[in-house]
Amino acid sequence: MNLNHAFCPLCGAVITVDRSQEAMICPVCGRPFFNSKAIFADSTPVPQTASFSKKDFSTTPLSDLEIDRGVLVRYKGKNSYVILPDSIKEIGSNAFLSARNLRSVVMPDGLTKIGAQAFSECRQLIKLRIPDTVTLIGRGAFSSCKSLTEFTIPNGVQTVAADTFWGCTALHTIRFPAALRSIESHAFHGCTALMSAGVPAGAVIAEDAFPVHTRIVQI
Repeated sequence: MNLNHAFCPLCGAVITVDRSQEAMICPVCGRPFFNSKAIFADSTPVPQTASFSKKDFSTTPLSDLEIDRGVLVRYKGKNSYVILPDSIKEIGSNAFLSARNLRSVVMPDGLTKIGAQAFSECRQLIKLRIPDTVTLIGRGAFSSCKSLTEFTIPNGVQTVAADTFWGCTALHTIRFPAALRSIESHAFHGCTALMSAGVPAGAVIAEDAFPVHTRIVQI
């Protein structure tokens, strides 16, 4: 066996993956996936006797969350892996700003909004699970998330706001929803690893939305 810590590609939970196997079933969401799709948290092998306790898969404790009428105002914890409770309907502006340890976030079904700069400066963030119920992602929401390599914009979002991915230097893959209408100024400024982007035909793209080297393909 060749065990490593990884993020489930379907729900974002941290799990133990046997890299010698082709596929497995996530113990958190119960769905099967190919191990090649998992994002590995580190390359350090896990001892064969090691296992995560139940708390590793539990919803983040309310003591780590400042919530006001369904809005997550501030994340106060220091954990690397966060699973938000179903009671949260919005993530407020700056809620996770500069959360140094944050690596993975699982957002609840029913979430509708991610506020401006909500995850700005989360430099270790590499994996998010965002439901399609989200219809608005605020300005600069993921700016300077320098470990973020890929991102799928939820189907309900029609506008990529200004500065959303400003300075995401590792971002190399972005997936847009078919209903996308516009990409605003500097949305991908400084995304030096983004070589190309497939944008739905008809979407209005600000002249300075992408780096000059990024090849835009209308699909």
